[in-house]
Amino acid sequence: MMRPLRRLGVIVFVAGACLLLPGVATAHPLGNFTVNTYAEIELTPGSVRVDYVLDLAEIPTVQVRPQIDADGDGRVSQVERSAWATETAESLGSSLTLTIDGDEVTLDVVSASIAFRPGQGGLDVLRLDAVLRGAAPTAGTLVVSDDTFAERVGWREIVVRGGPGVAIARSTVPARSVTDALRSYPSDLLTSPLDVREATASYRPGAGAPAPTAGGAEASRDRPGEDGGAFAGLVGRTGPFMVVALLMAFGFGALHALGPGHGKTLMAAYLVGSGGHIRQAIAIGGSVALMHTASVLALGFVVLSATEAFTPERVYPWLGLASGAVALALGAGLLVARLRARNRPLVEHHAHPHEHRHAHPHEPHRASPTSRRGLMALAAAGGLLPSPTALVVLLAALALDRLAYGLALVAAFSLGLAAALVVVGVVALRAGDVVSRRLSSRIARLIPLTSASAIAVVGLGLLVRGIAQI
Repeated sequence: MMRPLRRLGVIVFVAGACLLLPGVATAHPLGNFTVNTYAEIELTPGSVRVDYVLDLAEIPTVQVRPQIDADGDGRVSQVERSAWATETAESLGSSLTLTIDGDEVTLDVVSASIAFRPGQGGLDVLRLDAVLRGAAPTAGTLVVSDDTFAERVGWREIVVRGGPGVAIARSTVPARSVTDALRSYPSDLLTSPLDVREATASYRPGAGAPAPTAGGAEASRDRPGEDGGAFAGLVGRTGPFMVVALLMAFGFGALHALGPGHGKTLMAAYLVGSGGHIRQAIAIGGSVALMHTASVLALGFVVLSATEAFTPERVYPWLGLASGAVALALGAGLLVARLRARNRPLVEHHAHPHEHRHAHPHEPHRASPTSRRGLMALAAAGGLLPSPTALVVLLAALALDRLAYGLALVAAFSLGLAAALVVVGVVALRAGDVVSRRLSSRIARLIPLTSASAIAVVGLGLLVRGIAQI
C-alpha cells in the first residue's frame, strides 16, 4: 500500500508544478497599453519649474491620434502637433497640483511639443515634452500631486531638486530620474514599475545641487511589461516573406500557449479527470483558439470605436475575473458531480446486494468532455484574455491598410496556440493512462476529484487576482 501512495505523492507533486504554478504566474504584458508620466520639479529663488513628460505606448497613441489630426485628413501636420501639445500642456493644471505651505502654485506653459517615434508593428509611440513655470517663495514645503491619466496603467515618476541658490532639506522623492525622463527604463524595475503620484519636499536658500545625470541601473528601452516585439514586427513583411511570417506567427502562438498561463492548466486537468480522447483534446484546443481570436477582434473593434472613453488595459482585470469565475464554476460543478457519482455505486450495492455478487467493480461515472457546456466553459476560461501583442498586430495591419494580412497573422497565431494546447492535452491523457494503470483502483478514483479541485483552485486564483486588480 505504501508504494502506490508514494507514487501518488510523486504524481501530485508533478501535477502541482505543471498545473498550479502556471496558473498563478499568468499575467498578460501591458507595455503596449501604458501611459507613462514624469514630472521633474526644480526650485530656484522665487520660482518653480516643471519639466513634464508624457510617454504614450502604441495603443494609447492609436486612440489619441484622431484628436491630434484635427482636420481628419490622415496626416498630422506641424500646426496640429503644436496645437494639441499646447492644449494638453495647459490641461495639466487640472491634474498636476503644486502647493507651497498650503498655497497653490499657478503654472503657466512655457513650451510644449510632441514627437512620434516608431513602436512595435510599425505603429507610432508619442512623447509630449512640456515646460511649466510658476512663482514660489524662497523657502517652504512643497507638495506635489499628479493625477494625469490616473485611470491608465503605466510608469509614474516624480523628482524634486534644488537649482542654483536653493537647497533641498528633506524630500520623499529622489533628485534624479532613474529613466532619464522616460527615455530609458531600468530593466531591473520593469516588472515592478514606479507608481509615484505624490511628493513632499522642504527647501531653503543654500547651495543648489548640480543638475543630475541619469545612470546606475542597467537600462532598457522597453516599457513596463512590454513583450512580443518579434511577433509584432511580422506585420511589415511583404512578398515571399509573408509565408515565412505566417509560419513564424504559428510558432509564436505555440510559444504563447506553452508559456506561463492557465489555458493549458485547465485543459490538462479537465481531460485527465474526464477520461477524454485525442479528438476531445483537438476540440478543446480549437475552441480556446477561436475564443482567443474573437477576443482580439472584439477588443480591437472597441479600441477603434471608443478611442476617447475606452481604456482597454482596464478590461483585462475584468476579463481575468470572468475567466476565473467560469473556471471556478466549472471545477466546482465537476467536483460535485464526481462526488455524487463516486458515492452512487455504494448506495446501489447496499440496496441490491444480490445483484452484485459476480459483478465487476463499479467505475465512477465521468462527465463527457465533449459536452457543449464544458467546451464553452473551457473556451471562455482559456481564451477570453487576448494577447496584447496580437491586438498590436491587428491595429498595425489596419494602419498599414493590410487588414487581410493582419487577420491571417492573428489566425496563424491562434492556430499555433491551438496546436500547442492539443499537444499538452495528448501528453496529459497519456500520462493519465499510465497513472491509472499503475495505481490501485481505489487511489485511481481520486484522479477525477483531484483534477476538478485543480480547476476550481486555478479559477479561484484568477478570480481573486482579478478582484485585486480592479
